[in-house]
Amino acid sequence: MTVLLIDAALVALLLLVVGRARAARRQPRARIAWLAGVVGAVALLTQGTVIPLGVLDALLGGSNILKLVQGVLTMVALWLGIQAGIAPVTARVSTLRWRVPAILAVVFAVVFFVAMPVRPGTSFRFIEDAVATSTGAWVYGVVHMAGIALVGTMLCVSARVSLPGVRWFFRAGAIGIVLGCVSEIVDLTLTRFFTPVPVVSALFDPLFYLGVLAFVVGIFRASRVTGRIRRRAAALLEEIDAVAERRGVASLPGLADDPSVDTRLHALRVAVEDHAIASSSPLDATERALLDDIDAHLTRRSTGVRS
Repeated sequence: MTVLLIDAALVALLLLVVGRARAARRQPRARIAWLAGVVGAVALLTQGTVIPLGVLDALLGGSNILKLVQGVLTMVALWLGIQAGIAPVTARVSTLRWRVPAILAVVFAVVFFVAMPVRPGTSFRFIEDAVATSTGAWVYGVVHMAGIALVGTMLCVSARVSLPGVRWFFRAGAIGIVLGCVSEIVDLTLTRFFTPVPVVSALFDPLFYLGVLAFVVGIFRASRVTGRIRRRAAALLEEIDAVAERRGVASLPGLADDPSVDTRLHALRVAVEDHAIASSSPLDATERALLDDIDAHLTRRSTGVRS
């Protein structure tokens, strides 16, 4: 079951990466969500279901450092997913404030090497097995899961600004991820200090990876919505261009070079209406309806679309 869940999440992320590659190439902001998919896919590839753990971990010394890499990549992928929803329209990967993931990555690394200076050979259940006899492994496992849960909580909170049609996918995904991390913390604690409970031990995989799947589905749905918004904007721009040309509205300096369709829409909308007033030639019903459509487009809820 664990392998199936990991592979299902991996396939979903790879589909996202391929499906959003064109948008990422053309739209700088869309690269945030695309990069989240790339990092998430790499994180799942380190789970060993496609490429053997021994091969990957051997590249890092064969002492389970791959587990640390998994934690950092997972945390960064979730954080990028948050930024894809809450960052401003002008945001770029290079302009994001990386302080939170950087601090968490450093904390993960310091605790990992300090708490477990000596580690066994490569193992998929390295932490779970080590916790039975190592308090250091328990400390790292708890810190690791708490850090992922923190980012998952931030993701859940950020979902409130998502579009209504996709908001619940992001929230369900975040809740699944957080509950999975909490269940793992409880399991590690029971294993180290009390008696492990099989039911609790089995909770992490379905909660966490189904949460990842729900989040990826949310991104897919959001991508379709934003695609429709962009196509609608292009159609409105073509129509207002025709109206401006028909009415003899003077070209606006610098407008043709502006990369934002919405900026051009707003400028032409204002120019057309101002020209109608100045020339005492009222807009007809069709033209007025077009301006109303442009107003509705420009005043739409634009945050949280995770484009």
